[in-house]
Amino acid sequence: MSNSFTDEPVLVEPGRVTAGQTIRTTEIARLADLQNYCFAVGGTHNVISQTFDDSCFRQDSTSFVEMASWYIPRLSRSHNELKIRVSSFCQSSGAQIKFTLGFALSGNTYTTTINVTDTARYGGVFDVATITALSSETESFAYLNMEVKASASNEVEVLGIQANWSPISSPISAGVHYIGTKEFIPQGANQQAADKPLSSRFGIETLRNIETLRTRGRVLVNWSGVQNASSSLAASQAANPPVGLGHGDQVLLNSEVALFSGMNEIDGLSINLFAKVVGLGSGESITVEIFNHRMTFSSNGWQSYSLDLLASEVARSNEFGLSMYRVGIERNDLNANALLSRLNPIASTPYISALSIIGV
Repeated sequence: MSNSFTDEPVLVEPGRVTAGQTIRTTEIARLADLQNYCFAVGGTHNVISQTFDDSCFRQDSTSFVEMASWYIPRLSRSHNELKIRVSSFCQSSGAQIKFTLGFALSGNTYTTTINVTDTARYGGVFDVATITALSSETESFAYLNMEVKASASNEVEVLGIQANWSPISSPISAGVHYIGTKEFIPQGANQQAADKPLSSRFGIETLRNIETLRTRGRVLVNWSGVQNASSSLAASQAANPPVGLGHGDQVLLNSEVALFSGMNEIDGLSINLFAKVVGLGSGESITVEIFNHRMTFSSNGWQSYSLDLLASEVARSNEFGLSMYRVGIERNDLNANALLSRLNPIASTPYISALSIIGV
């Protein structure tokens, strides 16, 4: 029995799977094919996609310096290969970029290092890093840290980064697969053909697979400031990037995304927010409003919140026929007083250096 799938599955005709219709093998086969495809390929789009202005993300240290970090969803325990593509350059050889994928609960980390091969701003090369995690990792989320070091004689500059989990090739291996702790059972294509029995097991496993796929994380917003930038040039010319969330991000840092309005009524479906906080002293805290939730952070490092869907739909919902929401920093006085600005300088103000909002 092969748990195979087609690269472009044909969708089931809704009119053929309603009550009173004859059950054709065509619809059953398409249902099985679509389940396998959704598990193997679904969600393998960008988990990170960020670009940087010219001369901002620069480093002149010849030792590795941590400069950016993100939180990302883990698609399943079977999706183990993370591909990272970086646009960067250094005028001489020797510059490198190191990535560390980490799981907070297990404490396990996976590291890879790549060389910066472009020697000019518009060289056009995307250096590719591959990190492979173990299938024994059970967590649904992971953090990714980025460290950079320059060559002995020239600075290195990063222009952009993209990352995604690699899809699973057809056929999917036999046995139970997991998204977090929820089971997914691939469907054998050979068992859905004509003259084969239509067992109740197929229906039960299909419903369970749908429930499992609903819980898969989907990036709504993912942003990292640039830490520890350094250049021999003056700050007015280079290495003066956004370090943390600022006053202007109330307007700029958001996205309009489709979310399922009934997700609050289903256990296990929520929006997860991860924020990396820097600069808190003893007894200090920072309070912000993000996606209609007010949250207070009282310790440094990565902090997380599980959010319900409280926001109202935006007008664009009518254009797409879907429930669309604005996800990001709220525009209000609380955030204006809390985020970095001329009145809240970074030297004396705690701030959020990275923000990830992951829905389903």
